Amino acid sequence: MALLPYLDEKDASPEVLKALKSGRVLLNVQKMTANAQSIFLHRSRLSNALFTQIVIDPKLREIAILRTAKDCHSVYEWTQHVPAAKHVGVTSEQIAAIENWQSAGCFSEVERLVLQFTDEVNANVKASRATVEALKRHLSPGEIIELLVIIGHWRQTASILETTEVELEDFAGKVDILDGMQPRK
Repeated sequence: MALLPYLDEKDASPEVLKALKSGRVLLNVQKMTANAQSIFLHRSRLSNALFTQIVIDPKLREIAILRTAKDCHSVYEWTQHVPAAKHVGVTSEQIAAIENWQSAGCFSEVERLVLQFTDEVNANVKASRATVEALKRHLSPGEIIELLVIIGHWRQTASILETTEVELEDFAGKVDILDGMQPRK
């Protein structure tokens, strides 16, 4: 059982209730974060933008999210993002190798750099100069900033999930949370 209650619909503002009911599925993480009603809509818009408005390859986004889930020991985050990762082209072999990516041969150079960058940011707040310089050969400054926001956002999500002990839904890992979302063209 979660350590804090999920927001009860009867206690939700009309705007928050509309947002909670707007998706295909209602996730427990949404019901938990909705307790902070004054920031919930803003945080939801950021999440949506990171799914639909980014320039960085969505495959790199999902690799960074999965690695962050591993770094943060967040089973919920991992479980919900495996179908999303597959949706954008992360292979089953890559998903299986995320935990020990350093010895895996299934990642491209840029994917390995994203994994290294993610580990460094999660462990040290900042990535090494060498890793940033290597990433600059593959990604624009804007894409590197997007990657930092992605890592930070899902690290924050993992903190919420793990601190409040949000439970996995019965459908977790079986539903693609990206299905039906229209990426930026």
